[in-house]
Amino acid sequence: MKSSLAIAVAWLAMAGGPWESTGWSATDPAPHGIPKFSQVAPGVWRGGQPTAEGWRYLKSLGVKWDVKLNPERQSSDAEAEAHGIEIIYLPISWVHQILAKPARTTLAAAVSALTRTNTFVHCEHGEDRTGLVVGAYRVMIEHWTKHAAYQEMKAHGFHPLLLG
Repeated sequence: MKSSLAIAVAWLAMAGGPWESTGWSATDPAPHGIPKFSQVAPGVWRGGQPTAEGWRYLKSLGVKWDVKLNPERQSSDAEAEAHGIEIIYLPISWVHQILAKPARTTLAAAVSALTRTNTFVHCEHGEDRTGLVVGAYRVMIEHWTKHAAYQEMKAHGFHPLLLG
């Protein structure tokens, strides 16, 4: 366990953070106030943590559910609630990304939530946790091959060194 932690800390230090290798940074403009925003399927969208503008845009799209994968201490979704969007809180911690895997029950609940129309799924940056959940959705619900889902995950910034 100590060696895994040392490797993870070294990797984060070398990379400058988990988002640096994608060429995207938190200071880049985000369309509609949502980093890494894109449509997964009709009525299902993905991205990073929305700004106030982002929540207004999501409401204008008809979003009713917000699958929040990042811990509350990273950011609040109070703005979503203010717009009448229901929060489905399924956090995946950094520990479960770097040293372990997310609980199967959390992953299954997140995939199940994406089967509802008018749903937005996000984590802080819209890359790793979001990519994992969307990848699982592609395989389990849309019957994509694991290879195809993984290629899409990497195209959206998923970091292969992370576990979830």
